[in-house]
Amino acid sequence: MSESLMLKGYVTSRIIAESICNKCKKYLRANDGVTAVEYAIVVAGVAAIVIAIFGAGGPVEDVLKTTFTSLKTKVTTLIAGSGSGGGTP
Repeated sequence: MSESLMLKGYVTSRIIAESICNKCKKYLRANDGVTAVEYAIVVAGVAAIVIAIFGAGGPVEDVLKTTFTSLKTKVTTLIAGSGSGGGTP
């Protein structure tokens, strides 16, 4: 009788354990879709920020244009000044 009772307890505990495992697996699978959607939203946000910063008319373009215009002016001035032969190298 005690063997029968132990066997019944073992089988019941295994059924409960498997049921819990199956529910956990089902929960984790259900959240995979949500995680993918969350990653897609983050990627879209980062892409929008990158386009806003580096796109045409963005602040990076303005800084680069200003910097290169300034360099061009300075180099042109230096070249024009060295053509007069007045300075030492």
